[in-house]
Amino acid sequence: MKIKPIYTTCLAALLFACAGAAHAQTVPTDVTEAPDDHGAYLSAVFGNGRIHGGNAEGKVWMRGRTFEIRAGRQQRTLFGASLPDGLSERIDFVHYNEGHPDNNHRDGFAVQWLMVRQLGARSAIELGVGPYLSMNTTIIDGRQIDDANVGALVSVGLRLPLGFMPDGTHLRIGYNHVQMRNVHRSDALMIGIGRQFGRSEADPETDPADGQTWFGLSGGNSITNMSGTDGALAAVLEARRYLGERMEHWAVSGKFLFEGDDGARVDRRGLAAQLFYVQRVTPRFAMSAGLGPYVARNRRADNETRGNLLVTFQAEHALTRHARVFANFNRVKTFRQTDDRDLFQVGFLKDF
Repeated sequence: MKIKPIYTTCLAALLFACAGAAHAQTVPTDVTEAPDDHGAYLSAVFGNGRIHGGNAEGKVWMRGRTFEIRAGRQQRTLFGASLPDGLSERIDFVHYNEGHPDNNHRDGFAVQWLMVRQLGARSAIELGVGPYLSMNTTIIDGRQIDDANVGALVSVGLRLPLGFMPDGTHLRIGYNHVQMRNVHRSDALMIGIGRQFGRSEADPETDPADGQTWFGLSGGNSITNMSGTDGALAAVLEARRYLGERMEHWAVSGKFLFEGDDGARVDRRGLAAQLFYVQRVTPRFAMSAGLGPYVARNRRADNETRGNLLVTFQAEHALTRHARVFANFNRVKTFRQTDDRDLFQVGFLKDF
């Protein structure tokens, strides 16, 4: 989907750079030594695969542009019941891009439940499955569309230790299978790096106080997922509130988006409300995933106002108790088979 893989790769690099810089603030990460760890998991992998069935045509290989970024939370209980030694479970939020076969540029977001089995002190194998909301830029009956479908993402991962790197860092070899009705399926093999973090407590010097409202500004680029369009400068104004100790993993956000003008199809701006799940990785670094409605007016469509969905995948780093920086990847999903958009932003948050 055009330039978007570059932005997501940058987000992955930032994710690991921030997490690595904060390594000294973490506790030991060996899962066998922390039976009720509740630590964050991060990984980024790249590879290749192929599509088959459904609307697959021409060259079915993904041209080496397949990648996956995941962030999750590990624990040693299954629906509240303790698991046997060597087993743990995890819930992951996944952004998956299925590369560039002919006439099918599909990617999307999944939420997966995974079972993890330790093979040794630091190696493990895992199996995950969950719903996958995909968006495919394709041409059907001579018309270019953003084809949205819901299917299943099944993943298998092998984790091999990298002893020369910080605790919990490993080589990740992954296999993904996408199963969907009426459209193509896919299989891919990928390799990259991951890290299982230990349980992290809040840093009193940077933990947000209950009841505070944060205001932020971010800027970056936006890409319309259709040919014949240009990249555009985009900006977002935001008000956010973290929901406090009793709901420490949750935040709410209100945003005003200026998506910019792509020169052909979209010059959109509007209001969004999102609910975020926030997973602390280290005392100062966190990952979050947000979802919510977005009502916007498109100046290149006779000022028509429509409802959309805004999905956000975000990395944030606390500088002080009152200031944070962040980077995020946003997907505007219209569900009208046209004019979906991706925004990559960096920004600053300040509380008052």
